[in-house]
Amino acid sequence: MKKTIALILVLGALGGALWWWKATHKKTEIRILATEKVERGTVRKVLEETGIIKSQVGGIVKIGARATGVIDRMLVKVGDRVEAGQLVATIDSRELVAQADEARARLASLRAERERIARVYPLRIAETEAERELATARADYSQNNYQRQQRLVAERVISQDELERARQQAEIDGGQVRSRQAAHEREQQEFAQETRKAELAVSQAEAALAALEIRISYTAVKSPLSGVVSQVTAQEGETIVAGLQVANLVTVIDPTRLEMWVYVDETDVGLAQPGQLVEFKVDAYPDRTFEGHVATIYPEPEIRDNIVYYRALVKIDSEQALLLRPEMTTQVRIVVEEKQDVPRLPNAALKWVNGEQIVFVKQAAGGVGQVRPKLGLAGLGHTEVIEGLSEGDVVATRVELPDQAPAKRK
Repeated sequence: MKKTIALILVLGALGGALWWWKATHKKTEIRILATEKVERGTVRKVLEETGIIKSQVGGIVKIGARATGVIDRMLVKVGDRVEAGQLVATIDSRELVAQADEARARLASLRAERERIARVYPLRIAETEAERELATARADYSQNNYQRQQRLVAERVISQDELERARQQAEIDGGQVRSRQAAHEREQQEFAQETRKAELAVSQAEAALAALEIRISYTAVKSPLSGVVSQVTAQEGETIVAGLQVANLVTVIDPTRLEMWVYVDETDVGLAQPGQLVEFKVDAYPDRTFEGHVATIYPEPEIRDNIVYYRALVKIDSEQALLLRPEMTTQVRIVVEEKQDVPRLPNAALKWVNGEQIVFVKQAAGGVGQVRPKLGLAGLGHTEVIEGLSEGDVVATRVELPDQAPAKRK
């Protein structure tokens, strides 16, 4: 027991002595833990934001039906590739087809009546024309005969009674001419009226048939664009009723028509401009970087989680779009400014010591120097060096200062 107590006392004394030695023997040298060289390269100032992949306007279509009836066939399923104009579903059209057949028969009858009018009335007009000409010839003869009888009466060759009979016959034949002329004009007017009526009836029947054919076309549901079926909301045998709202049957997405909505913080929106390069990643492809350009920045703000954002629209080319999906979350970098082939140092080499920004430089003789360089464009990983450091200088990225914890990074 006494030995144990003595051992504890000895260990305590040794620990106290070690602490006293460290307290009285302070470090006087800077210790460099890691280094990198000042080199020429690219410095980028970027905005880091979050975005969402979206379908472009017209890139997603909900295909509906304007016809009322029972779905005969549903020809696609989710995941199927469809082309523009491809039939995706059919609706029972028997009633409409019967109505269309009846309309065609009526149209054929009306066309036949129009042809009959066009064939018969010219004959009737020609007949009245001939009767008018015959009556005119008779009237001319009677008038000439009356004039001749007048001369004969003056010469006392014939009696006054014979002259009166000639006058009466001339008047009768003249009346026949007027009657035949009226009949001829009446036939012409009737022909024009009947022709107009027949043309109107045919036009109305053609319009009615065209309307039925349009309604029949609604029973053949086709895709308006090429893409992939993303949703099928009806099945064979279901009855759909066309009303004020078109019944949705199939949803088709064009996978090549995508865009990205980037939500730019209000503090950064002044730096974002149309045309800037955009790099982004998605969790589905962690090793791949996608690219695009800012197309426009919407002026209307969006408030999310009590933070004001402005939406930047980024176009995505079709090759990249084939790898992406709508509603994917993206990690975005908008390149605000870029300088190539300029002297740069890693941001880890920038230290704050006593409120000043210092770079520790490893000297050729083995010592450590302190430099306050003039800096230019600051990027995420590197900062441009304007003065104070040269290409090839070895700078410390991790240091341990005398009697202090490792110096803080920028």
